[in-house]
Order: sequence, then C-alpha cells, then structure tokens
Amino acid sequence: MKVTFTKFIAKESIFILNGTTKLEVLNSLITEAAKQSKIDRDTIVRLTWHREKMMTTGVGFSLALPHIRVNEIPDPVVLVGICKNPIEDYESQDEQPIRVIIFIIAPDQNQELYLQLLGSISRKLRHPEIIQELIDNITRPSKILRILKRRQTDQKDSE
Repeated sequence: MKVTFTKFIAKESIFILNGTTKLEVLNSLITEAAKQSKIDRDTIVRLTWHREKMMTTGVGFSLALPHIRVNEIPDPVVLVGICKNPIEDYESQDEQPIRVIIFIIAPDQNQELYLQLLGSISRKLRHPEIIQELIDNITRPSKILRILKRRQTDQKDSE
C-alpha cells in the first residue's frame, strides 16, 4: 500500500518561516523537527547539513525537500514551511528562490516508506499552481492543510 506524506501532517506541522536565508529557515524547521520528533537537535542539524553538502535539496519550482533518516523514530515527521520571503541563497537546482519547504525525518530502517514519502511530495507539488496556492494562503494553515490533502483528481475540479 502506497503511503503519502499527507498522512503525517496536521495543522501543527505547518509553519510560516520568517527567515531570509537558507540557514535561517532550515534552523527554524530543525528546531520544530527536534520538538516534534523528540530527537536531539544537534543530531538533526548534523544530518541535515550533511545531506545539503551532498546535494542541494532545492528541487526547483520554488520547492525544497530537505530529508534525513534516523534510527530513533518509529514514524516519519513531516513539516511544511511556507517562506514569507523568497530564499535566494538556497541554491535550488533551477536557480530560483525557494518559497515552500517540506522537511522529512524518516525511520532509517524503512527505506521503502522513505522513498514513498519523497515520491508523494514530488507528485503532489510538481504543479507550480499548487505551490502558488500554498504561498497565497501563507497565513491560513488550515487552508494549506486542505490544499495538501486534496486528492490529485480534485485539483483540476477546484481550479
């Protein structure tokens, strides 16, 4: 059975990020990830920046997808950050500023789940109009949650 990232998000998983740099917005998400996952913040910092050094998680179309795996959690933690300011220094693959960040901490022992989460985000957020809809609703976490949980087939119906 396919698992989607929306199974692991709630209104409390959605954040407005006020930073103006990659460091600032990732640090905000790392702090929240440590609270929600109960994993030591230093561990999340180390793993996140190690991943960023390997290759940027700015996948393009204003979306970044930082993701790490750890041994200490039974279920994934997924956070959604909407950036108040375009993050110019994120080094996205398409060289465009980042506005939406989906941060994933997944259990290390379940690679299949990890890949399904990443794939479900890519499928859901590959449409620029959805990214824009998330940005347009930055102050409305409940609306952002509804947009993200909306079925793929509903997207065309609601536009």
